[in-house]
Amino acid sequence: MSKRKVVSLTVSVVLLAAVLISVFAVSEPAAVFAGLSKLAPSSIAAVVLLLTAGLLLSALRLKLITGDLGYSLSMRDATVTLSVGQLAGNLFFQLAGQLIGRGAVLARRGIPPAASVVISGYERIFALFVSLILAACGATYLFGKLSFDLQTGGAALIRLGLGLAAVAAAGAAIAWGHYAANLLRHMTLSLALRLLRSSVISLTIQLTTLAAYVVAGHALAPHIDYGSLAAAATVIMFAASLPISLGGWGLREMSAVVALQAVGLPSASALLLALLIGVLSIAVVGATAMLLTIGDSRNATRSAAVTPVAPDYTVLLDWMVPIGAASAVFFQIYLPTGHGELNVNLADPLVLVGAALFLLRQIGKGLPAWRLPHLNLYVAAGSAVIACSFVHGLAVFGWTEWAFANRLIGWMMLLCYGATGALIVQRAGEDGFEVLLLSFTAAGAAIAAFDIGMTGLIKAGLSSLSAMVEYPISGFSQNRNAFTFVLLMALAAALALQSALRWRTALMAIILAGILIAGSRAGLLAVPAVVGLALVSGVRLRPILAAFAGAAAIVLGLWALGSGPREELVDNFSDSQHLLTVQQGIAMFLAHPLFGAGLGAYMVSQLETTGVPLIIHSSGVWLLAETGLAGFAVFALAGWRIIAAAYRSRFETAGLVVLLALSGFAVMAQAHDLLYQRALWLLLGAALALSEPAGVVEKSR
Repeated sequence: MSKRKVVSLTVSVVLLAAVLISVFAVSEPAAVFAGLSKLAPSSIAAVVLLLTAGLLLSALRLKLITGDLGYSLSMRDATVTLSVGQLAGNLFFQLAGQLIGRGAVLARRGIPPAASVVISGYERIFALFVSLILAACGATYLFGKLSFDLQTGGAALIRLGLGLAAVAAAGAAIAWGHYAANLLRHMTLSLALRLLRSSVISLTIQLTTLAAYVVAGHALAPHIDYGSLAAAATVIMFAASLPISLGGWGLREMSAVVALQAVGLPSASALLLALLIGVLSIAVVGATAMLLTIGDSRNATRSAAVTPVAPDYTVLLDWMVPIGAASAVFFQIYLPTGHGELNVNLADPLVLVGAALFLLRQIGKGLPAWRLPHLNLYVAAGSAVIACSFVHGLAVFGWTEWAFANRLIGWMMLLCYGATGALIVQRAGEDGFEVLLLSFTAAGAAIAAFDIGMTGLIKAGLSSLSAMVEYPISGFSQNRNAFTFVLLMALAAALALQSALRWRTALMAIILAGILIAGSRAGLLAVPAVVGLALVSGVRLRPILAAFAGAAAIVLGLWALGSGPREELVDNFSDSQHLLTVQQGIAMFLAHPLFGAGLGAYMVSQLETTGVPLIIHSSGVWLLAETGLAGFAVFALAGWRIIAAAYRSRFETAGLVVLLALSGFAVMAQAHDLLYQRALWLLLGAALALSEPAGVVEKSR
């Protein structure tokens, strides 16, 4: 059995076990089977018809995409290819299994394996984009409105729009503008129509599956409105489509229990619904494949070997998705849930696509290569720590939505950010890495300039703009410490870049001014560490001094404009609260020194004692408290190896980015929980994917 199959099987088994434990902890196993009596034959027949329609539409999409690439495939052959691929995906690692099954069928039609991979990649890209959009709409409907206060004149929404515009303008001017201009010159009407056609078919496929969930859900719980069932179904469908389990098993059941409970469906019925859709999907696919292949004595029609007529969409996506993530990662929003808030970033949908593309590129190539030996092993070990700690917490104090969504799923999202950063480097090497850093730096400077400018206008007397910005500034991170951290990452990128960064000194001055005005003391302590390491690594002193002078001028200019509203740089209550969380975290570690108290243990204790959600404000103490010495040692060893390797290669850009980013993290993480900050993982993924030169020599920056 291959390693990837073992991993996917393990994910499915662990998640299925977790959901069974959580469901049967609050209901009897008989409750699941009792729900079957509520499913009339007509409802099951309707579900089967809808799933069959979705299968045929998927075959049509496969046929059309194959034609776009210059190959001929009949509707019958497309249906067989799709059915065999889906069955193989349920027996093997989802992506690999589908590609193996499809490749075997398509090879008989004269379509080479390389083309089979490309065809499957295009198909999954369209499906994933549509699934993401539906899931985002469903989550918004399910959990409530995003935190945009539209009742105050829509100021927050206007601010978001202006911030996105500023980031786009800065990125176009500094990083990717000339690439976009070249792309538009090659865009044709026929290409746009092909993209639109595939998107419409993908939407229709998703709607047939959604309708199947709604029909079965309404049969189990007629009192729940159709809109709520549909919203929950979009979340379940997206989770099941993620290529990290065995055919979606485990993820589908886990997400069904979470999403459907939110609309009033009992956990036992939610589990039954997910199992029903999973089983019927396999039955429909299997029956279709059997009907079309058994007794088919026709000779396979071989497609002529032709040159693909469609452009390579993946080249475009390999550039656009990481650049978009580097720009959108600065925008943080919150979705309210039953037990607090779900932390969501505007870059999250993009990195899910980026991670899928990264995995597709690895098919047939083995494990990805990194500049640090054994990095794949460190990532696997860290993932095992998080997963085992979650299961540990589940066994000790039960299911917690915060641990599942923010820590377990959040960890998977961090890996997606790393994969997305690596994606552009795999495609374009040093050029792609440079554009990613330029986009990230430009976005950070643009947001800092936006908040600083708004603050200046308010201080100058335009009090009507007071709803557009907070003081101290926090960008779009919802928290000034988090904003300071992403600006610190932008400073690290700017310091590592050489002459490729236009207006380098001016951008560093704006970023430094943003850090100063945000007023995070941990951030202010981290700046000297980052700058000092940059100087030791050969970065020239003169532009740094000029940047500090520019930042001082900006801050003094704001001060000269007079006092503005809400100028509170020190929050003594917050300080004492942060210190208390660290003390309590240490006490929790001492009580559970080896393996910790389990993922989410501190949040559970806070909700039980105070009713207020609170986290440990130290990444190291959090790891010790909830994962113990064993978990902490895994992360500490990986961090030390990465830093040591980066220090040895600090005289070239990628090594310096890693060194500066991790040094800033090491300082700020002593007082804040920053391990799950997405920007750090995006930069690390890109830098560690760039191969190290044979001989690294000192360069003047």
